[in-house]
Order: sequence, then structure tokens, then C-alpha cells
Amino acid sequence: MKKYKVNGGWHNVYEPEDELPEDIEIATNWRDAQVGDWVRADDDNVIQVLRRGSMLRAKGKHKESAYIGTCTGTFPATSSSKMDTSRRQNIYSFGGKSEAESVLTRDNITKNEIVFVQYITAGMNPKDAYLKAFNTKNPGYANIKAGQLLKTERINTHMKKELEPVMEALGLDESFVLKNIKEVILSSDKDDTRLKALFKLSDIMDMEDKQKTSVTQISGAVFQGFSDNVLEEVKRPEELGE
Repeated sequence: MKKYKVNGGWHNVYEPEDELPEDIEIATNWRDAQVGDWVRADDDNVIQVLRRGSMLRAKGKHKESAYIGTCTGTFPATSSSKMDTSRRQNIYSFGGKSEAESVLTRDNITKNEIVFVQYITAGMNPKDAYLKAFNTKNPGYANIKAGQLLKTERINTHMKKELEPVMEALGLDESFVLKNIKEVILSSDKDDTRLKALFKLSDIMDMEDKQKTSVTQISGAVFQGFSDNVLEEVKRPEELGE
């Protein structure tokens, strides 16, 4: 038997080998169970229903869909849904993720996040952009949440999309970047500068081979190599970490 604390009270989860108390009567189908009923989950454990409610559905013939909550999680009460008794990090959400984890891993960008990106690309600092885009007046909280958003793939993808017209107007595209890196490689007198530029170019072109320590040829210009002391000084971040 397992025990979990919810709202100051302890709740039991009975496993198949446990002997159930005599006063426990198991409902026929957990999807139809009411608050206080004991049900058998799809992992064959017995657990009590602590919450039941309904939510609006975006699609489908039925506009509302029921859900139930237990001491281990929340589950849609639909015919295709399965319920187990593994303890979720957040027992009040369907995915079981915490709010912070959900912010970092969610794919779809929200309307507030789009506004946040627009403020950022207009030149506003992240904290102020968050304060204007979201319903908060706490600068410290806004600073933390803005930092979390800027780490997500969906925000960075949308930010690139917002910046495309500006970059195009300035003539800053892939060709411009590659051309200037090549010019640094061919014109710089410093070995370490040329080596860093070559590493960056190999990353961009997906040419990186971590088993090699130099790039020998690029865009038709034969590279003669670097002195041993320069190769020792200029290390990739991965090598330094190791």
C-alpha cells in the first residue's frame, strides 16, 4: 500500500496484493465514479476519487467532458482514456507537469507570448516586455519568467520570424554571414581568430568532426594549418568542459 498527502490529509493507494478494508466497495467503472468512490485503476490498483468536474471541449459533438482527480493525478473520464496510480508532479493537471516545466516544454505559443516577443523585437528589455504582455506588476517575478521564456524553442522560433523583415531590410542573411566569416578566415593575421572563424563556419555548415582538430580546406582556399601552441590555446567549449 502507498500513501500520499493531499490538502493536509493522507490517502491510500491499494496494490493488487494488499488486502482491502471491508468497508471499501469498488465502483464498476472509474469513469462514472463520484467523489468519495473507490475505483480500480487501469494498473489494477485501487484508489479513491477526490475530485470530479467538467471542462469545455474545443472540438467534438459534446461541448463538455468530465474528469476525475485522485491523490496521484487528474484524468479525463472518456472511453479512450486510461488511469494509473503513478504519482504526478502536479496532480491537478492532465499532463502531470509543474507550471514551470510546462512553460519550458510547451510547443504552442500563446497570445501573451506573441505580444512579449513583439515587445522584445522592438527593443524592450525582457523584464519590461513581460510586465506589459502579462498580467503582473511584480518586476522580480517578471524578470524570472521572462528569462524562462527566452530559453524556450517556441519563443526563439517566433522571435526569428518577427525579425525576418528587419534582417532582410538590412541585408543580413545567411549569405552575408558566411561571406564575412570567410573574409575573416582569409584576411586575418591572427591564427586564433582564423581558427575560431573556421570552427564557427564548420558549425553553421554542419561540417563539425569532433575527432579532428583542424579544418584543412574551405571554399577552395587551402588552409596550411596552425602552430601547435595556438591549437592548444584555442579550445572548443566542449573540450574545456571535459
